[in-house]
Amino acid sequence: MRIFMGERTRKLLITLAAAVLGNLLSFLSSQLTSFSPQVIFDFSHLATFAIAITFGPWYGWLAAALTSIYPYFHFGVFGIYGPVYGLAIIFGKSLTGLFCGLLRGRMPTYLAINLSYIPESLFTFGFLQYMSGVLPPGTLTWEIITIGVIAEGWVEVIMFSFIVDNMVRHRIIETAVLMLEIFIIMFLVHKEFLETLLLLLLITLFTLVLFELVEPTLRKKDPQFPENKDHP
Repeated sequence: MRIFMGERTRKLLITLAAAVLGNLLSFLSSQLTSFSPQVIFDFSHLATFAIAITFGPWYGWLAAALTSIYPYFHFGVFGIYGPVYGLAIIFGKSLTGLFCGLLRGRMPTYLAINLSYIPESLFTFGFLQYMSGVLPPGTLTWEIITIGVIAEGWVEVIMFSFIVDNMVRHRIIETAVLMLEIFIIMFLVHKEFLETLLLLLLITLFTLVLFELVEPTLRKKDPQFPENKDHP
């Protein structure tokens, strides 16, 4: 028995599935290396960018908000910011999903992704500056805010921009190869952690599942896919 559903319903279900994978990515990446209690790897925006580039701003906003659940609980409910101030995490990440969706199609994918992170980056910087005056002295130093949170976030986004751009331009297998190359470098940098390789492989697996969800839409609508290009 075949189940028929509308286009909006299909996009919503894919967005919800991507949000689940995004939270798994966030959890797994947070286990890699904790530079300080306030700074961890967070790969949840991979889901945000994949959905925003594929479906547009509203779905990008929703995906970003939902993939913020684990970071919100990690830093907010159970972290230093508390459940009220921690809501800023959801708001900041939602900005990225919204702006990425608005910028899609207007410029190259990697550029749209990088530019879409500017509002969240500025908001996060302002929020952390405010929290540094609320929290006990030394909890959020200038180095943690700038080098730890802001710079680390930009490194992740730049890395994600190439991964998602590669997904749009090519196929899932090329994206997998690129991710493995990046993660092997990360493993070599942090090779003292024996579980790092397994975590990175799991992240790769979950990310490929995410891309498999959105690839059919990209293949059907995006002229950059080889089968959609005009042949002489």
